[in-house]
Amino acid sequence: MGATVLAAAVAIVSALTIALAGRSAEAAEVRVFSANGVKLIMAELVPRFESATGYKLIVTRAGPGELRRRILDGQGFDVAILPAETLRDLATLGKIAAGSMVDIARSDIGIAVREGSEKPDTSSAEAFKRSLLAAASIAITDPASGGVTSVHFVNVLKRLGIADAIEPRLRLTRDISNAELVARGEAEMAVELAHEIRSVAGVEFVPLPLEFQRGIVFAAGIAAGAPESAEAKALITFLTGPSVAPMIVAAGMEAAK
Repeated sequence: MGATVLAAAVAIVSALTIALAGRSAEAAEVRVFSANGVKLIMAELVPRFESATGYKLIVTRAGPGELRRRILDGQGFDVAILPAETLRDLATLGKIAAGSMVDIARSDIGIAVREGSEKPDTSSAEAFKRSLLAAASIAITDPASGGVTSVHFVNVLKRLGIADAIEPRLRLTRDISNAELVARGEAEMAVELAHEIRSVAGVEFVPLPLEFQRGIVFAAGIAAGAPESAEAKALITFLTGPSVAPMIVAAGMEAAK
């Protein structure tokens, strides 16, 4: 009888141990919505964070507009890494815990051209206008995806008064490197963030004319429903820690100040 009771107790303890372990493993996951613009940072950050903390990052990567839509639709996440403007907008809508937001990295919008080819003249707005009108094709991320670079570039075209003339030459993309299309000869120019352009062999970065230049700051914030999550806070702390700054620089971006 004693042996039977002991065996039953052992079985119960084993079952509880397995159940608790399962809960622990589930609690150790951090669901991250990450903008495409920081994919180079995330490629190195994910394994380092997981190694340092024991938590597992479940990363969903997409354009800022797509991730914003998912958040507004109520899809679950713990931390979002998005352009700071998008994140602040989501905070005003009650989707991001306002006090949790931190700036991470910055990059400039520019043009990619093939190495050794003639660069667009960006000395003035008029010179840039002529260069764009002479281009056979320009790859940009589909503005419908909410890509910050393409939305800005379309506004530049409108300010130059050539949006209608350029539209047929635009090659709209999603979730690919526009600069790689230039490197392969599939587009004459591409619009992208500076660090993304510089990461592609065979292309050069050309800054926009001074009056059209714009830097994009990426920030991280915790979901409004999970402000007390230890795992989410651990990721925010890690993102702003000294070990991440070298990753940002290695990705060709600037650490946000």
